[in-house]
Amino acid sequence: MAISIAMCVEILGRKYFNFSFRGLDEIGGYMLAGVCAFGFAYTLSTRSHMRVTLLFPYVPASVQSLLNVLAMLTLAAMAAFCAWRGVFEVLDVLTSGKRSNTPLSVPLWMPQAIWFAGMALFAVGAVFMALHSVSLLFRDRALLNRIYGPQSLEEEISTEIGHAEAREGINKASRT
Repeated sequence: MAISIAMCVEILGRKYFNFSFRGLDEIGGYMLAGVCAFGFAYTLSTRSHMRVTLLFPYVPASVQSLLNVLAMLTLAAMAAFCAWRGVFEVLDVLTSGKRSNTPLSVPLWMPQAIWFAGMALFAVGAVFMALHSVSLLFRDRALLNRIYGPQSLEEEISTEIGHAEAREGINKASRT
């Protein structure tokens, strides 16, 4: 919220008062990268990643199990690849001492290390979940589909109602 408010103040400042917060857009970009990387891990843990499930309800449960494992394996592979490439990027800027070519001249290892930490968390979580899904494929396919399958419409509605009730509880508590 703070960066959004500061951006609005900067826009108005540029337009009407001829001033600017130098580097605010750069800081916002770094924050976006870090929040997104950690958000990937959070989204994974809440089963909120997008899945194309148009035909999913119409295939047998055994095929759903295979598709769920395939989804977890490919997600884990992508996350691991991003983290693997990310560590080389962070090491490169760390050893070379590269800085951003902006007025702030930020040492690039700082924002990239935060981004990499989020990507590493995402990769570790995805790999463990993929391994768990493979083990469930041979032990308990119903549990596999329940844990790693896409959320049903009822589950999504229940989650949203829970979020709305939590927000309402916070609003009531702040009013008292």
